[in-house]
Amino acid sequence: MSEYYRYLKSDIYKLRHSWFLGIHLLFPVLGAALMLLYSHLSSGSELNKLAAFAQIIAIAYPFVISVICQIVAEQELQAGHSLNILTLPSRNKAIFSKLAILLLAGLFSTALSAVLFGVPFSYMKGIKLPVRFFVIISIVLWGSNVMMYGLHLILAFRFGRNLCISIGVIGSLLSALLQTGLGTGLWYMIPYGLGVRFAESALAYLFNLQPVGTFENRIGIIFCTVVTFGTIGLTAFWFSRYSGTSSD
Repeated sequence: MSEYYRYLKSDIYKLRHSWFLGIHLLFPVLGAALMLLYSHLSSGSELNKLAAFAQIIAIAYPFVISVICQIVAEQELQAGHSLNILTLPSRNKAIFSKLAILLLAGLFSTALSAVLFGVPFSYMKGIKLPVRFFVIISIVLWGSNVMMYGLHLILAFRFGRNLCISIGVIGSLLSALLQTGLGTGLWYMIPYGLGVRFAESALAYLFNLQPVGTFENRIGIIFCTVVTFGTIGLTAFWFSRYSGTSSD
């Protein structure tokens, strides 16, 4: 445990000198500000505005993950082509250290965006959002994208910036498409469709609009759980055999 703590401390120190923290602060601030402006100008219902906020965050999330995973990978690749990871006593502890930091930072950023949007929105519209809105929306948006961190870490280390960020852009576009009627009957088996659809179901549950235990939601939850643990396992397995090579 003390060795793992040292890995965490080392990764945090290295990321302090990058855009890692800035992006995790900039993303929720800009996202909340833009959605508050939209809520002020739009004539739609309050529920539709809350749904729009959750959908926009879910759509942007894959792209943001690709950027921050690239930052983590680039920091290691520039240090002697990942020599630091290759020479550590335990590669698994090293990669789980990076994953832990990425996941905790992602959860913080998602929760911050919900608070920065939800609190001013409550005052603007004269309504009181329950505390569970902030908790459930944050966990749903974050939890449905955990698998993306492992995937984009592998892409960033193995193939470099161009492919990693390109896949992130494609993922965000897919999220937007799967939110429409094109995703009906497909979204629960495509990772990029989970966040935006789960966010809609979470809002329906919070405001008692419809039952959330539908067949598609149940299949989606099972699929998300299996793929998330599978991706984390794949990430650990791949890094245990990583040789430091990459092709940009």
